[in-house]
Parts: sequence; structure tokens; C-alpha cells
Amino acid sequence: MAVKFTKPEINIREKLAELDKPSGIAGEAILRAETPQEQFNLIGAGRRNIVINGGFDVWQRGTTLNTTMYSADRWMQWMTNSGVSNRNVNCTKQTGGPIGRNSSYITYAPTVVDTGMEKFAWGQKIEKSSLDHIELGQSLTLSFWIKKEQSLPVDNNMDIQILYPNSTDSWGGIYLFRNDVNIDQTLDSISFNSLSTEWTKYSYTFIPSDTALDRGLAVYWHVGDTNFNLNNTNALISFTGVQLEAGKVATPFEHRSYGEELALCQRYYYDAGLQPIDLVGVGHSSGYSGVTSGRITFPVTMRATPTYSSTLSEGNYSTTPNRTIVSKEAFYQTSQNMSSTQYVYRASFKFSAEL
Repeated sequence: MAVKFTKPEINIREKLAELDKPSGIAGEAILRAETPQEQFNLIGAGRRNIVINGGFDVWQRGTTLNTTMYSADRWMQWMTNSGVSNRNVNCTKQTGGPIGRNSSYITYAPTVVDTGMEKFAWGQKIEKSSLDHIELGQSLTLSFWIKKEQSLPVDNNMDIQILYPNSTDSWGGIYLFRNDVNIDQTLDSISFNSLSTEWTKYSYTFIPSDTALDRGLAVYWHVGDTNFNLNNTNALISFTGVQLEAGKVATPFEHRSYGEELALCQRYYYDAGLQPIDLVGVGHSSGYSGVTSGRITFPVTMRATPTYSSTLSEGNYSTTPNRTIVSKEAFYQTSQNMSSTQYVYRASFKFSAEL
């Protein structure tokens, strides 16, 4: 006797769709990655963050500064009153941020009461060579943590933008200001007063223009352009955890060791501190011959031949050096016709190869 078996039809597509993949957020990110390189970045192999000192750990210029220029290494900021009076910004290193126990962050505050203040901006310039591994048309993701410390009496938008210079690594003016360069794109425009007073992470994925990749770019935040009517000098915002990385996913902030982050910063700025005339290693001094010389070898090769400044702290150095040689690797200086009371001196040296 023949026995006949029958089975219901199965829709394979539906069954596959019903599969429950316990992959989690990280697993989903890897599945969404479009290239092996993007998966490599997500796994955490190699360095991801293009921004230097995004965790605000390195402060060679000091940890409390009133400035329109550099504060924490690689970071610039400024405020202005109707474009007439540029105002210093009070920049302070704090600890206890959102990216790890005892992690660092920066607070920005005005230094004077000025109800006509209408612009507040900050950001970081990124060297063209730091972008050479990014393919044309490849996505980048910018992420950061921010919290508002007070509201503005007159609300303004905070624009999050990507800028690029007029030529490769040539940013022109002494300030980082969008009107002096080119806006590649605006990632978002947020009401400043809508920012939370609690730490909040923002992330944006974008494709930089070919021009931005070929010339270098800046990540830039701009609050303005209507008078804030601010009548105090309390902190405005706190900010940290800035990361710019290849791909479409904002991964957790990459913590590099302090030594590694410092070395990256010293490519652009090096505070050699107090140095004697026979500075580092091969220098010598000879009072009886009236000749002194000294050399500072930089801890890393600087981006370009730096400018330098020195501040005498002790000694009788009153003769102008007759020869100074500066390269990307070292500083060398000699003086002649000095008396025996002049050749012994100490000075603080600072070297800058900032963009």
C-alpha cells in the first residue's frame, strides 16, 4: 500500500526575515559597514580619530587662559562685539567629563561683560596630510559631547560646520572665522538655548568635498550673529570628546595615551620650558672666549620650520645672538663678544608651527 505524505509550502523569504539576529548595536554597525576598511575601523584596529586632542588632555600653554587664539593644544576660539572688538575667551581645563572617569573637558566663558557680544566660535584646523587616507566620496562622521552652562538672554543658533582654506594648509587670518575662509557644508544649525544642561552626544555623517580633502579642513562651531545681551562672565558651554573618523558610524571616543597625544600636539607647538644656554645635549658655553652656543632638539619633527619666542628669566644676557638656525628638527643659537658675566643665562623657549 502506498503512503503519501504532504507538507505545507514554506516561503523562504519570510522565514529568513523572521530570523532573530542577536547582533546588538555594534554587530549591526559592522553589518552596515560597506567596506572591509570600515569594518576594520569599527573593530578598533588602528587609530581612528583625525582630530588631535579631542579629549582636551594636553594644555602646553596653561590650563586657564584668556585668549582669542589657542587654548588647549590645537583648539582655537574667539568672541567679538559686532565685529569691532575681538574679546578674549576664558578657557579652563576641567575634569570629570562624559568620556571616562577623570576625563578632561573645556569650559568657555566671556572675560568681560559686553552686552553687544554677537559671535562666539571655536574649532580645530586639520592638516591636509591628515586626510590623505580618505578616499574621494568617502563618508566621515563627526561626533562630540556638549552641555550648556547658561542660556543666552537673546537666543542664537549654533552652527556646526566644515570649513576649508583658500589654498592648501593656508588659513590666512590669525583667527579661525568662517568669513575668512570657505564653508564646505553646514552639518546642523541648533538653537543655543535648546542645548541641554546635561552632557549630550551629537554625531553627523557627511561627505567632504574634494577641495576640502585636497586643502585641509576645519571642524567649526559658531554661535551668532545677533547680540547675546549677556550681562555676566559665567561659563557658556562645556565641550569634549570630539572625534572625526572615516565611515558612517560614530564609534566610542578613542582614548590615546597622554604621551601619544602630547607628541601629536608637539608637531604644531612645543613649549621647551626653561633652558640654560648650553640647552640640550651638545651645547657649550665659554665665558673667557666670549662665545656661547646652545641647541634644542625637538621631541618630534615639527610640521614646518617654527617661529619661536624666548623670555629671559635669569642671567645677564644682553648681547643679541649673532646666529640662529631653526629647522623642523632643532634650534641652534650662538652669541659672541659676551663678557664673563653675560654668558650664563636661562630663558624659556616656545616654538610654533601651527596652521
